[in-house]
Amino acid sequence: MKTIDKYLKFKNIYKNHIVIIKSGNFYYTFLEDTYIFNYLFGYQIRENKIGFPLNAKAKVKSILNRNNINLIEVIDDFAYVLESKNNNAYEEILKMAKSQILITNMLNNLMNAIEIKVKKEEANYYLIKDFVDEL
Repeated sequence: MKTIDKYLKFKNIYKNHIVIIKSGNFYYTFLEDTYIFNYLFGYQIRENKIGFPLNAKAKVKSILNRNNINLIEVIDDFAYVLESKNNNAYEEILKMAKSQILITNMLNNLMNAIEIKVKKEEANYYLIKDFVDEL
């Protein structure tokens, strides 16, 4: 069974938990859980997944615990509940993480568009700067 398939199997059971899958010397998480990892840890999302080394598990567990996010660790085909709280903030943190990613993407798109305009015509820099200054 592929790592993503294991993730989906356990994520279906533990919907409001971060699910991390041990594979070799790394843990992986996928899809929406990656947004939370990006938001809290700054890990880069690549192909809808994030990986981190086994020795970072204590740090990950501590920060998720501090943020009241439930955590499931999957080793082989067994799930272990590492954190499970009644005041689980998974949905709230996910919403903030998605918002931050949206804003970051919007800013990156804007910066790319500005770069293209300024490279095309240097005078565009002053037009754009004046417009931003007036906001």
